Amino acid sequence: TPHLSLLDRFIVLAERENLEIVIVLTKIDLDDDNTFEKIKNIYEPCGYKVIGVSNFEKINIDKVKEELKDNTVVFAGPSGVGKSSLLNEIDSNFKLKTGDVSDKIKRGRHTTRHAELFELEFGGLVADTPGFSSLTLDDIEDIELKEYFIEFEEYDDCKFGSKCIHQNEPNCAVKEAVENGEIPKERYESYIQLLNEIRQGKRRY
Repeated sequence: TPHLSLLDRFIVLAERENLEIVIVLTKIDLDDDNTFEKIKNIYEPCGYKVIGVSNFEKINIDKVKEELKDNTVVFAGPSGVGKSSLLNEIDSNFKLKTGDVSDKIKRGRHTTRHAELFELEFGGLVADTPGFSSLTLDDIEDIELKEYFIEFEEYDDCKFGSKCIHQNEPNCAVKEAVENGEIPKERYESYIQLLNEIRQGKRRY
């Protein structure tokens, strides 16, 4: 099951490093409740490319290849989502170890133990990385977080200008955009959740 809070944390960290982000949703052959379209409708309006793939049914493997060609790319995500399996489909020279999702804990088993850089037969480099189940934003300040939710950028006419954190301030353009459906509600709620986590973390230290 997609973990959108985890995805948003990774997007924040990648945006902070000015990385180009492509969201790849795997195993769409198992999508019985239109989850892919729901997620696509959240992230594409924000400016992110969203690709749904299936290793089993060979869906959109070529689209991922296009993103990798002649670039240096890192594959990152939770254990068990199929990163190594997808790379094996993308390049026939790869023989990366893959595993199944545990029936007991319902999470992926760690089959990739370290990050490794591979040369692609069609040009470019790709790093397969160990899966993760959590990410923290310890190095990010609360005032800084909004910069990494890129869909907020065009709404810069808040009453308090650049000092607006888009939470409790009056006449906030971002909050108005959420109410008007211009910014996905799910993304704003995720922003507030991360904002509160960052503040709580700072208080602990």
